[in-house]
Amino acid sequence: MVRNLKLYGAFLIASLKKMMLYRIDCLVGMFSQVAFQVIELVFIWIVFQNTETIAGWNFEQLLLLYGVMMLSVSVTELLFDATYDIGRKLIRKGKFDTTLLRPVHPLVSILGDSESYTALGYIVISLILIVAMLIRLHIAVTFLLVMKIVYFGILGGFIIGGIQTIFSVAGLWSYKSNEIVWSVFQLHKLAQYPIGIYNRFIKLLISGILPFAFASYYPTLDYLGQQQNYLILLTPCIALLIWMIAIKIWNWALKKYRSTGN
Repeated sequence: MVRNLKLYGAFLIASLKKMMLYRIDCLVGMFSQVAFQVIELVFIWIVFQNTETIAGWNFEQLLLLYGVMMLSVSVTELLFDATYDIGRKLIRKGKFDTTLLRPVHPLVSILGDSESYTALGYIVISLILIVAMLIRLHIAVTFLLVMKIVYFGILGGFIIGGIQTIFSVAGLWSYKSNEIVWSVFQLHKLAQYPIGIYNRFIKLLISGILPFAFASYYPTLDYLGQQQNYLILLTPCIALLIWMIAIKIWNWALKKYRSTGN
């Protein structure tokens, strides 16, 4: 495991260095992503022009929840962005066979090829938003609290990334993993809002089946000092469980892989 993590880190750093060669493209990409986030924040602001709370959450609390989810999503995009292109870039073109020849698990090579450099800007913006909302809510911003937010942000990123990795295995057969992974990824937006606004099925979906709520909602409750604080303790276990499932599914799928035939 230690060897695979070191190799993954080396692959990821090499991939990011390669993307940073095109600096103007990097800056344009970061600017466009920031503009997209601003539009989403404006939408939330418009909603609160017509109501004071949503499921008991005021404007600042909801922005805090949004920032916590943005942090987790940023970590996901930085570390696991390559899950989108397994079918299109590797399987369809026969390049996956080359990956199988390397003396390392294919997932290490694939995930290490992530190229979402714009996520670095996302991480900074999300941390600024979180700290700003904590101050607005009169919550003391201590070093330990910031480290706690970063820690659970990383865990949240691994939860979302693990879910993406599980569904990316479809690329071995459909060659369209980007569309499947993207469709599942978009469900994280349900956890950008208090889960109290949803029915039982949605609550079960984002808390149990696809636990996006552990990447945003439950950590935010803890930062706000609200009830259900004990659920945040399950976050590391859930992240570990998801990745155990993801690796087992990938190992099973690799035994079924028959190449593209071209």
